[in-house]
Amino acid sequence: MNYLIYLAYGLVDIRSEAIYSILSYEAVRNPDSATRILVYTDDATAFQQILGTRADILYPTITAEQWQAWRGAANKVYLLKVGVLEHAAANYPGNLLFLDTDTIWRQDPAPLFKRIEKGHFFMHQNEGRLIVGNTLSRKVYRHLQGQEWESGGHTLRITPETELFNSGVLAFRSDKAYLLREVMALAEQLYAAYNKHMMEQLAFSLRLAAEGPIADVPEYLWHYWNLKEARPAITRVVNIYAQQSLDALLLHLQQLELPSLHQQELAYRNLPSWQRTWRKLTGRRWTMPALAP
Repeated sequence: MNYLIYLAYGLVDIRSEAIYSILSYEAVRNPDSATRILVYTDDATAFQQILGTRADILYPTITAEQWQAWRGAANKVYLLKVGVLEHAAANYPGNLLFLDTDTIWRQDPAPLFKRIEKGHFFMHQNEGRLIVGNTLSRKVYRHLQGQEWESGGHTLRITPETELFNSGVLAFRSDKAYLLREVMALAEQLYAAYNKHMMEQLAFSLRLAAEGPIADVPEYLWHYWNLKEARPAITRVVNIYAQQSLDALLLHLQQLELPSLHQQELAYRNLPSWQRTWRKLTGRRWTMPALAP
């Protein structure tokens, strides 16, 4: 069995993003697909009011105590996905494809599931070597280089060749779930060593890479992680058009043009620092346009 897995805990804006992502998947999926969707949320009713009650969308029941336990010793919301994946592997064995809510599907993931079944690991995108990455990546490299951690019989080190993968997608076969305890333990050590939000994705990157190659999947979906300011607009669209057909709701969400805005902001973000500074000084820095529903 193939499973898409969403974690939509807490904010209403996160639920709105998840609804958009699910609708975008419905638009590209093969009608004959038997893939099921697992939505880990603290408000299943909010989803069912819009998507209806469907056999192919499941809402596992998670207690408040379990949600808190999944934050780990580091007490980080980023670590919830480790607990979610462990729960999914134990209760819904098969090919697991977890994705963040701020994602928009571009094509049917059926080919990915075939490769997952063969034992491949996937994360969203290879962000390159830490040593030459963005400002935070370079800081992490400088702070952690030379340190090492034991995990699953492997000695993991930060070296000039260490690559960081974006954890907006995490995919593997459920019989690989034993790795998740090791990822959690490693992440807690990394947070203790250098308390930066990206330690969860670094833990996945290090531990999975020690097990086998990691492939990335940017051609399958847009991951607009850099557009947090768009969240209220997504929620407004969902609130206004949720009572129309799901096709109409998806059309209105698509009119926000988030993939284009995502690329525009990334292009600005990736400019040399002197160019960004010059644009700021001349009033030409990139800003999020007003998004009307």
